[in-house]
Amino acid sequence: MFSKKLHKKTRVQSIILILLFSLCNTHLTFGDDISGTPEAQQWVDSVLNSLSLRERIAQLFMVAAYSNGDENHVEELTELILEENIGGLCFFQGGPVRQVQQTNYYQSIAKTPLLISMDAEWGLGMRLDSTISYPRQMMLGAAADSRLAYQMGADIAKQLKRIGVHLNFAPVVDVNSNPDNPVINTRAFGEERELVAQKGLAYMLGLQDNGILACAKHFPGHGDTNTDSHYDLPVITHNSNRLDSVELHPFKRLIQHDVSSVMVAHIEVPNLEPTTKLASSLSYRIVDSLLTKTLGFNGLVITDALNMKGVSNYYEPKDLNYLALQAGNDILLFPSDVKKSISKIEKEVKKGHFPKEEIDRRCRKILEAKYRVGLNRFYPINNKDLISDLNSPAYKLLIRQITEQAVTVLKNDRVIPIGRLDSLSIAYLEIGNGMGQTFFNQLEMYAPVSYFSLDENQPSDSLNSQLSQLIDFNTIIIGYHNLSSYSARNFGVSNIAVEAISTLSKTKNCIVTLFGSPYALSKIDDIESVNGLIAAYDNSETTQSLTAQLIFGGFEKTSGKLPVTINSHFKRGNGIDAGEKIRLKYSIPEELNISSCFLQKIDSIALDAINNEATPGMQILAAKNGIVFYNKNFGNYTYTNSELAVTGNSLYDIASLTKISATLPEVMDLFSKKQIDITEKLGNYMYLPDTSEYKNIIISDILLHQAGLKPWIPFYINTISSLIPNQPITSKNHSSTYAYQLSPNWYLSKNTEPSDNYYKKNYSFNFPVEVASNIFAVEGITDTIFSWILRSPINNIGKYTYSDLGFILLHRGIGNIIRESHIEYLYKNFYHNLGMNRTCFNPLKKFDILDIVPTENDLLFRKQLIWGHVHDPAAAMMGGIAGHAGLFSTANDLAKLFQMFLNKGTYGGVVFIPDSTLELFTSCVNCHNGTRRGLGFDKPEPNPEKPSPVSRSASALSYGHSGFTGVLAWVDPEYDLVYIFLSNRIYPDANNSKLVDLNIRTNIQDIIYQAIRQSEEDYGQ
Repeated sequence: MFSKKLHKKTRVQSIILILLFSLCNTHLTFGDDISGTPEAQQWVDSVLNSLSLRERIAQLFMVAAYSNGDENHVEELTELILEENIGGLCFFQGGPVRQVQQTNYYQSIAKTPLLISMDAEWGLGMRLDSTISYPRQMMLGAAADSRLAYQMGADIAKQLKRIGVHLNFAPVVDVNSNPDNPVINTRAFGEERELVAQKGLAYMLGLQDNGILACAKHFPGHGDTNTDSHYDLPVITHNSNRLDSVELHPFKRLIQHDVSSVMVAHIEVPNLEPTTKLASSLSYRIVDSLLTKTLGFNGLVITDALNMKGVSNYYEPKDLNYLALQAGNDILLFPSDVKKSISKIEKEVKKGHFPKEEIDRRCRKILEAKYRVGLNRFYPINNKDLISDLNSPAYKLLIRQITEQAVTVLKNDRVIPIGRLDSLSIAYLEIGNGMGQTFFNQLEMYAPVSYFSLDENQPSDSLNSQLSQLIDFNTIIIGYHNLSSYSARNFGVSNIAVEAISTLSKTKNCIVTLFGSPYALSKIDDIESVNGLIAAYDNSETTQSLTAQLIFGGFEKTSGKLPVTINSHFKRGNGIDAGEKIRLKYSIPEELNISSCFLQKIDSIALDAINNEATPGMQILAAKNGIVFYNKNFGNYTYTNSELAVTGNSLYDIASLTKISATLPEVMDLFSKKQIDITEKLGNYMYLPDTSEYKNIIISDILLHQAGLKPWIPFYINTISSLIPNQPITSKNHSSTYAYQLSPNWYLSKNTEPSDNYYKKNYSFNFPVEVASNIFAVEGITDTIFSWILRSPINNIGKYTYSDLGFILLHRGIGNIIRESHIEYLYKNFYHNLGMNRTCFNPLKKFDILDIVPTENDLLFRKQLIWGHVHDPAAAMMGGIAGHAGLFSTANDLAKLFQMFLNKGTYGGVVFIPDSTLELFTSCVNCHNGTRRGLGFDKPEPNPEKPSPVSRSASALSYGHSGFTGVLAWVDPEYDLVYIFLSNRIYPDANNSKLVDLNIRTNIQDIIYQAIRQSEEDYGQ
């Protein structure tokens, strides 16, 4: 990247300096204005005295630089720095690492330190890859809290300083009173002068309080134009009174508060400058007389880019640059023909046509600014951790805060937030093919939503066929994603999209969100007739995500107000305070004052678990205060197939979590409705022989696992042929951990096969129960299983012995009460309204196999990889639906259920279970007898001498359950915390105990508690 034309000595010196730079961690600092101190004046005088006239002129030139430029570009800048000693650079496109490298290099060869600038109105992401983009200023104008604008300025300042930039060409303080403005538009805070002044001042102070020179632009006001000065010279015809009261008002406010610089626009203002076609930037009346003398501005006066056609169309570059200097500008930005221009100005000065004293005065101003930003003691910028520093989660949190406040609800016919999901069939219609994926993904986190994309390129007469696909949906969420800021392009609004919105709003509940300039509202006929209308201002991923969350009630309130008038229906100040937190919110840890960096320890544990083959992959989710702050997926479905990566939509067999995710909600619901009494006997709810001791089992004893039942019966052993008796079963000759529970002891040969008396390969009337792929069990197999249970002895009633058998029995009893399928009952009473659209039994009936994570490679019973069927043999023999196992789900779905538990039975505005019922079932009802469990729920082990199912940090109020496949779900009311861990640790071998041996689930839970405690300590909570 270095110039080939450099002298050998200079090249060697530069390389040595750059090597030193890479070791240096010191950054320049910026405090109070010290440019008038004796030390400052001494430095400025010494530098000024070292400069020739030509070099003093060159200090007024700020040349464009591109960190993605080629070697020729670097050589051109090198030559200007070495030979002319230009004053500064303005960086445009490229990347932060390359820009820092070039900045260090250019500073190393500069005789006089370079003033580095950027046009970063909405952050570094406006110009550089791998960096953050903040919202445009209009979104800030929609948010009530000006402190957000200040903080954005502060954050951008920190990022600019990190890469060695001293001057940001921001804020825009143009009053955008013209909706057709093609160049300002959403770059403005709004159309009202005081709003613009207030927000602009906040942004300016945020920059300057944190060491970056701010620049108010575009003087005397570019807001009421309909021409883009990049391409032609706009004309503003307002009289002096209007200009003074509106356009100039924000500039006067910022000047009063010592803004560092002002950029002068390329606009023609006849009432301020009568000369035709003379831009403000070239007008002595506007720059010197009005800005400097009348308004008393004594900071840096900077031209807008001098390559813009608004001025470059009318002059040769050297003449243009001289005219800009004559007008009173201190810095000539983006000049062309720099050497010729310097030569022309030098000649004019020597001829006496331009005062040398003016050159000296302006050069001194620039040198004072350089001193102010610390260039008297410049230290190179260190590239170490540059990208992570520039992408701090704290910066991303501010973007979320701005967006939450700014998103503007313009109409809400009680559709935001969306209420009961059981009455809705929801479709998302994307306008802007492929541009709304984040929006759709977030919508799907809450409820089943079907995706459709409007083809705007199709002829209008094909619209009906497109919309016919939506006929079965009663709620349509429309995202308009491909909007434009240009009136000439109709703000990106197409006729077919307008017709689609109009047609749908007549027959459906429609919520429309405009992800772009709110001026687009004026181009959509009858838009005010939709049920819900949101102006979202931009199409960033953050905005898409948060708008979807607003629609479903993920956060408390948005109070955004339109900062501009659109038409008679939508005026400045319009906006409904809308939103209600009724469901989970999805955010980043910093919203809860939790460190993302600290939580990377979870990532490490998860990756180590995969590397140690404790499990091929996993989903991990944690939510506090109803905010999901950690939600990540790791690994793949198997160790050998990297193409099947775990996603948030991957369904896991959740094994014994079925007990508290399916059976227990049914029990609690029936209990609260007085349809089941847990103090009554099992025989009251299902037919049992009078002679059976099972008839007298108490329901609560089943829930507490103290009914005296055997832990497990290997039913499938009775249905397998070729068993060799009287041989002990060990882990060496059996692939399942169920082996140790078998009785009597049988030796299972790998040559064993499922008995033809019980199984066939094909479905038939007599063999209708699907156990696995190409295995169907005989009709009545479930009754046979119950008979086997009832023949097993009951021992030690009242003593804790964990058992699946009670939940198998309870499941049948519940079925006798509800008299419908369990899954229908669960969906009707729980899953549908919770939005648990990826939770089900027998997932292959609803999902593609690639959506489902496989479990064990069963070598003995089913002779296949168990993929899409339940792993638990008993549940499989009962057709995949049982009280103790069989449910498949995702971490996100389970989080909704467990958040409902944490909310004491309420979620999404719906009461599912009375709080008194939940309090009873989650309490440790038998702790006085040494049994830690709740009614169905597991609890932490209070005895430190005994192993606990969860982290020792879990409070006594907490509850949850684990599962054989490597899953855990836990709620801790004391910390307002939900923790979900799903894995398939039994792939390919159920004997794999590494997940437990390594304490993966509890170690991760430990990190979560540590992070929360650290947060509370840091913030004194």
